[in-house]
Amino acid sequence: MQKFVEILRKDKGHEKENLWFEKCRREKAPFITLKTRTKFADVHWDYITYPNEVDQHLATHKESTTKKAIEIFMRHANEKSEYQVSSGLVYFNNLEIQNAKIAAEELYDLVVDTVSSCPAVAKT
Repeated sequence: MQKFVEILRKDKGHEKENLWFEKCRREKAPFITLKTRTKFADVHWDYITYPNEVDQHLATHKESTTKKAIEIFMRHANEKSEYQVSSGLVYFNNLEIQNAKIAAEELYDLVVDTVSSCPAVAKT
């Protein structure tokens, strides 16, 4: 199962990202992108692919989710890395590419775990 889309520097336009967004929206899955450069990559998660009903669920679990997201970042960061974390957005910037891929997968698992108890995303 694919947990994120990797967008390379050579990928022009937003077609790859837009296709990934639509897939995530249809499947009510975390919208996680990994944008790579030569040595480093940025990981981004946005809750936008979830139904509006998930907003309150994420806000309710904000403390736990943000703490765990920062723990993921800390495991994979280097001296150049930075993060921004909220209940519905996560940015991990300047991770080494291999570490960024692992962090993106762990972030996906965290988001799935967090929203799995919300009726709006329950699988039928």
